[in-house]
Amino acid sequence: MHLLKPAAFICAAVVLAPPLLAQNMLQTEDSFTLEIAPVKVTFTLQCVFKTECFEGEACAETNFGAQLNVVAGGLTETDMVVQSDLVSDAGDATLLGVSSGKAMSLARGGFDARHLLTIAQDGAARYTVHYADGPMFINYLGACK
Repeated sequence: MHLLKPAAFICAAVVLAPPLLAQNMLQTEDSFTLEIAPVKVTFTLQCVFKTECFEGEACAETNFGAQLNVVAGGLTETDMVVQSDLVSDAGDATLLGVSSGKAMSLARGGFDARHLLTIAQDGAARYTVHYADGPMFINYLGACK
């Protein structure tokens, strides 16, 4: 039976330890989720968009409304990861993104329709949907409070 010399043992430990430690880290990665964030908030915003712009056409007045149901979490109340459901008569969309203070940048969607909602610190909002069919976009300007 051969015994490892001390130098060989140290080399083996150096080579094998990082992958073993990485496997342990991967096993606990699911513990870093929005559900168990140190700071977590849920709230609802009502968005009202007064201007609608279709690709290739002049912008026009509209009265498009949506409700944004938000779950946000992070290490502090200032900067958080956001998951939200945008609910409207035109259809619903789950949006993901980030917030900093009251500002948010949220996006999601598939190849057929891609959604982007940006909300400024004062509540001014822009909601854009890009469609692959066409291609075309619809852009809304308004506010979320």
